[in-house]
Amino acid sequence: MPKRFLLACTCASLLNGQPLPGTQPWQFDGDPATAMVEGIHRYLDRALADAAAGRPRPDREKFRRFIGAVDQRASPVIMRLDAALERPSLVARAASYRVHAVRWPVMGPVEGAGLLLEPTKPPAAWVVALPDADWTPEMVAGLAPGLPPEAQFARRLAESGCLVVVPALIDRRDEFSANPSLNRWTNQPHREFIYRMAYEAGRHIIGYEVQKVLAAVDWFTSRSPKRPIAVAGYGEGGLIALAAAALDQRIQAALVSGYFGPRQGLWQEPIYRNVWRLVSDFGDAGIAGLIAPRALIVEACEAPQVSGPPPESKTRRGAAPGRITTPPLKDVQAEVEKARNYYTQAGAADRLRFI
Repeated sequence: MPKRFLLACTCASLLNGQPLPGTQPWQFDGDPATAMVEGIHRYLDRALADAAAGRPRPDREKFRRFIGAVDQRASPVIMRLDAALERPSLVARAASYRVHAVRWPVMGPVEGAGLLLEPTKPPAAWVVALPDADWTPEMVAGLAPGLPPEAQFARRLAESGCLVVVPALIDRRDEFSANPSLNRWTNQPHREFIYRMAYEAGRHIIGYEVQKVLAAVDWFTSRSPKRPIAVAGYGEGGLIALAAAALDQRIQAALVSGYFGPRQGLWQEPIYRNVWRLVSDFGDAGIAGLIAPRALIVEACEAPQVSGPPPESKTRRGAAPGRITTPPLKDVQAEVEKARNYYTQAGAADRLRFI
C-alpha cells in the first residue's frame, strides 16, 4: 500500500501543471482579482446605462410603494401652534406676515414640526417649502444666520403673499444614531440610521418625509377659500418636493433646486437616497413624468456638498460611504430633456422650465 501511494504521488507530481489535451496554460499579466472587480464595474456601468434606456412608463403607485409612503395619514389634520407659557408660538413678525412654530399630525405617532409663515392678507397660494437636510426652517425663513438673502426662499415666498409651511427635515448629524441601552453608538447620519431600520419594513426616510408634506397638503385642502398649492425644495428638500409632487396631484406646481439630475451614479451617493429600482424604472425624468402636465421648475445650481458621513471615532462607526456632488450642467440639462418628453406627450411642454 505505501509503495502504491508513493507511485501515485510521483505520477501526480509528474502530471502537475501539464495542460489537458486541446488546452494551453492561461497567461495573464497583472492581478486577476483586480481585473475581475474592474470587469464587474464595467458590466454594472453597462447595465445601468441599459436600464435607463429601457425604462417602462412611470407608475405612480409603484413609486409610492418603493419609497414606503403607504401608511394611512391622520385625519383631520389640525395645524397646532407649538407653544408653552414660557415659549409663545409667535417666533417673528414682519410687515406683511407672521411666523409661528407649529406641529401637525402625520400618521400614528409621527408628527411634522416646523414654521408657518402666515401673511396678514388672504394668501395668494399655499406652499410647502423644504430646506436641505442640514438647513433649519429658521434659516430659510431668514431668522437664523447661515444663508444669503437670496437663498431664504421661505421668507421670499411669504413676502410674495404665500402662506408657507416649512417642515424640519431629519439632518445628517449622528448625535442620536445610537442605542444607549446597549451602549452602541454609530457615526451613521440620522437619515441613514432611520433608513436602515425603515427599509427592512418596506418604509423609507424619503416616504416618511413625503408623508409630512402630504399631511400639510391635507391641511391646505381643508381650508377655504381654495388656493393653488405648490412645493419648493433645495437639496434633500428638492428630492422630497419632487417625490411629493409626483405622488399627489393636488400639488399644482413644484420647484426642485440643487437636486435634479441623472441617477446612474446613485451607488456613490449616501445610502439613505437608495430607492429600489429607481434607475431602472424611474430616474428623475420618470418621476418628473408623474408630475406632468402640472408645472415643474428645475433649477440647476450647486448641490449641498457632502463628502461622506460624520467621521468615525473610537465609539462611533458603522456608517456607509457616500457623497453628494454637483452634477455637470450638461447632465442636468440632458435629464430635463428626458423629462420634457413626458411633458410633450401630455401636451404641456411649456409647463416644464429649466433655469
